[in-house]
Amino acid sequence: MSLGLQRGKVQLVPYNPQWVVLFIEEKNQIQSLLGEDIIGIEHIGSTAIPGMDAKPILDLMVAVDSLEDYVYYDQQFQKLGYTFRQDNRKNQEHILFVKGLEEKRTHYLKLTTLNSNFWREHILFRDYLMRYPERAEEYRRLKHQLLEQYAGERPQYTEDKAGFIEETIKLAEKEI
Repeated sequence: MSLGLQRGKVQLVPYNPQWVVLFIEEKNQIQSLLGEDIIGIEHIGSTAIPGMDAKPILDLMVAVDSLEDYVYYDQQFQKLGYTFRQDNRKNQEHILFVKGLEEKRTHYLKLTTLNSNFWREHILFRDYLMRYPERAEEYRRLKHQLLEQYAGERPQYTEDKAGFIEETIKLAEKEI
């Protein structure tokens, strides 16, 4: 498998077309398990953007009607090897589940609602970078620059990408 990264580490690998196949396989498993409980499943993050260097962790976003019954989803996702990681019920934006061992995370599954800003912004960012290769290239270069600075500090690496991501979302919103 072309996935896996130790928690807290920053590593970028060249885009792998196999990531799309792995996403479809995971999506099919989730749909088989949860059926009509799922409103949508999207491949997000850098592994979803053709040609983008990425951390070798597959990002999935799953939309449901409500996050209220997160215990039910936790029980279901455990059947697929996911572990509950983060509860954001205070702001109702998303709940994070991870797959893979602590020393080799392979998947991040973000459970959210279809009408959330979290859902909308992730789709806008991904789609904008897919439509505008020059912007995607700027993002790729920024990620490599930050990798050199923060190889062992994922929180700082992530924080320093935030401005670029916010700016890109604003550009995408102008097109709507």
